[in-house]
Amino acid sequence: VDRRTVLEEEAHQVRANTLAALEEGSVVRGTVRSLASYGAFIDLGGVDGLLHVGDISWSRVADPSKELTVGDVLDLKILKLDRETGKIALGLKQMYPDPWEETAQTLKVGERINGEVTRLTDFGAFVEVLPGVEGLIHVSEMSWVKRVQRPSDIVKKGERVDAVILKVDPAARRLSLGLKQVLGNPWDTIGDRYPIGKIVEGKVTRLAKFGAFVEVEEGIDGLIHVSEFTHEKRIEHPSEVVKIGQVVRAVVLSADKETKRLKLGMKQLDRKSVV
Repeated sequence: VDRRTVLEEEAHQVRANTLAALEEGSVVRGTVRSLASYGAFIDLGGVDGLLHVGDISWSRVADPSKELTVGDVLDLKILKLDRETGKIALGLKQMYPDPWEETAQTLKVGERINGEVTRLTDFGAFVEVLPGVEGLIHVSEMSWVKRVQRPSDIVKKGERVDAVILKVDPAARRLSLGLKQVLGNPWDTIGDRYPIGKIVEGKVTRLAKFGAFVEVEEGIDGLIHVSEFTHEKRIEHPSEVVKIGQVVRAVVLSADKETKRLKLGMKQLDRKSVV
């Protein structure tokens, strides 16, 4: 018992001496003692410090064990020191320049950039465009013609994608990216692709009291108003003439890129032209 007491007192003294010698902001050398999901415990010589997972790297780290190994010797910066509780917060990424300070100046709005999808959320996808610099592609910036419900329908984690820089905010460390801008807005050239008088073919996707929507290409629907189905009689509902899933032919009546509306007519065709 006496020996244990002596050893405990010696350990306590070593710990006290170590804590007394440490200062916030200073650099220390330590050894990785153990790993946890939230970080790593570092032996600083009689006292442990915590290297939180968020302070391991400027890039996002999901699993500390993929970055560190027990026994690794590291130089770290003391971020916070509480002498009363003995808690020490350590930082490894702080030993290197903040990538936002170095690279944010090189990111220009309107430029095209390539990166890896690192995370998917309900509202978008995060893409690492430079080491430690992530940008967000919001769901609203993924497609010109589709209402994206799930980002995973468009991109996958680990996939490399091209995107256009929409906004750079170094102070908030935020980068807004656009995926649809890489492809170009199909409505910008709608008039060239669908000039007035052109005959198109498509599948009826929706019926409304005022008309039927026909998909002429992926994500682009044209409207056949109830008044544009036939010259023979007055149509009260499009279901009198067509049904969902039916393939029909129609004539382009107008194409407006500003309102994103494509108007079609079937009565302008010869009766034999209707499928």
